[in-house]
Amino acid sequence: MNKEEVMEILSTIRYPGYSKSLTDFKVVKSVEVKDGMVELILNLGTTDDKKRRIVYDEIREKFGEKEMKVNISTVQEKGTTVEQKHYVPSAKKRIAVLSAKGGVGKSTFSVALSIALRQRKHTVGLFDADVHGPDVPRMLGIREPARSDKEKNKIIPNEKNGIYSMSLGYVVDPETPVIWKGAMVTKAIVELLQFTDWPEMDYFVVDLPPGTGDAALTINQNMDLDGAIIITTPNKLAIADAARAVSYYNQLGTKIIGFVENSGYFLCNECGKRSYPFGKTDPIEIETQFKVPCIGVLPFEPKVEETSDEGNLFSVVDTEFFKVMDSIAEKIENS
Repeated sequence: MNKEEVMEILSTIRYPGYSKSLTDFKVVKSVEVKDGMVELILNLGTTDDKKRRIVYDEIREKFGEKEMKVNISTVQEKGTTVEQKHYVPSAKKRIAVLSAKGGVGKSTFSVALSIALRQRKHTVGLFDADVHGPDVPRMLGIREPARSDKEKNKIIPNEKNGIYSMSLGYVVDPETPVIWKGAMVTKAIVELLQFTDWPEMDYFVVDLPPGTGDAALTINQNMDLDGAIIITTPNKLAIADAARAVSYYNQLGTKIIGFVENSGYFLCNECGKRSYPFGKTDPIEIETQFKVPCIGVLPFEPKVEETSDEGNLFSVVDTEFFKVMDSIAEKIENS
């Protein structure tokens, strides 16, 4: 048995309480194989002795089946533990949606993506991380505040058409401006993640505010993201800003699933003809620049914009916009 075979076995062992494996969480710090013995050094990132025992027992059982003895030692590095970093363990995949500038339709995309994934029979959660401008409640057409479960000390996410959502807009008056500095923004996001009673979900979509500031960094520090999607529009300024967002995720080591060009063309409701009032770009050129794939070019459709403002995007799933969204959802499934 060699190191690669050892890592393959460890990749089949789930971290207790999560759908991901020990290798997904990168807890394996050292592997040595010699004379029928596997020596492992792990940083389990937990203070829970019960979880440690579960991991040890499963490792010994797996390698016992291969007639290999195991010697396990652990280190506890300073910093964030697994429990602190993974506040939404009930989600199989966590995806962040980011734009480097405002006004490119990022929140509309996040809500539409949630709808498209739901249309494909997935259970979906949507987290509005834009503390200063929480638009998700309005776009989903939800005006009710979030309820609380006092026995569990948890907040119950709002649910509409099979999409579970949480936003500061469900907790504070949506008409009241939130005048908070960075530390308060971080605290609000972490507490909403930590104290929301999320159900089991296939996908968890995080709608981030524009830019790479406190909110985006807080999500990366407190959540194990499976991927990110960058939203841009077909003009040089938006594309230049999007390049910074790509660089941001590359520096953090987060996988970029791809970028989406929103308002890539205008689709006439009457004749169905395409025009390009917002500019026309070549997605292949942008792919070359970003070194990430284009996973969709979305049309500008007035009907979509209107229903988004009215909180009724669910009513236009038969549009070309949602045909493209379905294609994007399929690519995310296969990513």
